[in-house]
Amino acid sequence: MELEKELTPEQEDIKYLHGKLEETHFDLYRNIDEETFSKSLEKAANTDSEYFKMALQESLALLRDAHTHVIGIFNGKHPLLECKEIQKEIYVIGTSVENTSLIGQRVEEINGYPVNQVMSEVSKLSSKENIEVLLKEVPVFMTSPLALKYYCFNKGNTTEIKTNIGTTNIIEKEGTKIKIRNPLKWKDSELNDPSFLGNKDYRLRVHGKTLLFQYNSCTNEGHTQKELADFKKKLLEIAKESNTIIIDLRQNSGGNTRIMKDLFTKLPENKQIYVAIGRKTFSSAIHHLLYLKIKKDATLIGENAGQKPNRFGDYKEIVLPNSGARIACSYKYFELLPGADIDVIEPDISIPVTIDNYENETDPLNKWIENNL
Repeated sequence: MELEKELTPEQEDIKYLHGKLEETHFDLYRNIDEETFSKSLEKAANTDSEYFKMALQESLALLRDAHTHVIGIFNGKHPLLECKEIQKEIYVIGTSVENTSLIGQRVEEINGYPVNQVMSEVSKLSSKENIEVLLKEVPVFMTSPLALKYYCFNKGNTTEIKTNIGTTNIIEKEGTKIKIRNPLKWKDSELNDPSFLGNKDYRLRVHGKTLLFQYNSCTNEGHTQKELADFKKKLLEIAKESNTIIIDLRQNSGGNTRIMKDLFTKLPENKQIYVAIGRKTFSSAIHHLLYLKIKKDATLIGENAGQKPNRFGDYKEIVLPNSGARIACSYKYFELLPGADIDVIEPDISIPVTIDNYENETDPLNKWIENNL
């Protein structure tokens, strides 16, 4: 009688995870057949422990569900740069202090490899739920030393970045902090405006007869219920006196829809409402933009939203018993536009954020308001 082969810790983790995914996920095999997914997980189980999370993420990416993913695939080692796809090119928008001169430069090669080749390989880590998810994730993956090493693009502890300006060698250092340019962040002058009210998650100010409501995160964590209630009351008072209401969701990656749901239902019916959206508009923020579009006849402005309207969402965390790896797993399916197979939610009015906006930290929405409202 042949004895059952003892499983390695990684194989035990994969067996445990597979069972939990089938138990938890709303529809695990909607976009991938069980055999293909199982084989991918088996491959991950036999990967070197340094790359276990990364190999596991490759498997989960096959589900084409942006909410189901490995949490912390870089093992605490963050990317060397922050890059972003802008008009089909990859630009640097965040660096350490010593590499600030790279801001605004167009990336052409990484460690001697064409940037498109690197992006093609690291794209295996992305769920590719839609094109905007892919374009958001790949520029982050491609400057991770761990990802570059995993896909055989590394050159030791130094990463060579060739841009349209020149070549820079970046040495991986423990604790290096990346400062990211954010043209959508309100400036001190805007925060000190007498009409300003709110906090980093939800805030408002008045621009002439326009109420600008920037909703950055669907949460009230760190704020009291009274603060939230007072904010809503004041916003609705100002909304009645305004000609136009702009709700800015361009930095909102989701959270709990209940935080502002009641506010949106109470917005005045006789006002022109615009909703600013972009690639970071995700999850619960998608619920809000579609409600405002459909129920309040809002006009969408900005750039493509970051997620499909009909998709998986709301996740539970699975912790693997041996590696301790944490997995986010969707357990719901949202059909926000029943019967509509829409990959990308596009704005009615395009207001692109350009690399010049990142370099100068200027928000194109402000100029659009001045020119149109």
